[in-house]
Amino acid sequence: MQGEARPLALIVEDEALLALLVEDLLVAEGFDTSIATTGAEATTSATAAGQITVAVVNLRLGSDLAGQRIIRALRQQIPDLPVVVMTGFGADAPQADLRGLGWPTMRLAKPGGYPELAAAIWEVIDQAHTGRRPEAGRRAADQIGAA
Repeated sequence: MQGEARPLALIVEDEALLALLVEDLLVAEGFDTSIATTGAEATTSATAAGQITVAVVNLRLGSDLAGQRIIRALRQQIPDLPVVVMTGFGADAPQADLRGLGWPTMRLAKPGGYPELAAAIWEVIDQAHTGRRPEAGRRAADQIGAA
């Protein structure tokens, strides 16, 4: 890839070891990375770093549930930014509700979802490029209510 620009991934994670784990995975997948530990760093990184290809965002930073605000702010700067959310909250927990944050977004369980992270990153990037929405894109509770 000499002379070619590598895609850029923004990692928003306040736990250093987890951020480094994600960074190693992304570098192995051919990405350059930028790590942010706060919402302010994330939005500054998005502006300063250039065009971000994908963001990996932890919903909880310290004691703050800032992840949803960060995703909104990033998508104000980069509409339709592919985002993979890493969270320890269960899929039905109100804190993990990703509705209204735009698309493409994929949620993975933390820490168990790390083996699936590379596939999730490429999936949201593919969804952004093709416009293909996921088959099972709604929460189970929403699907039951819609039936």
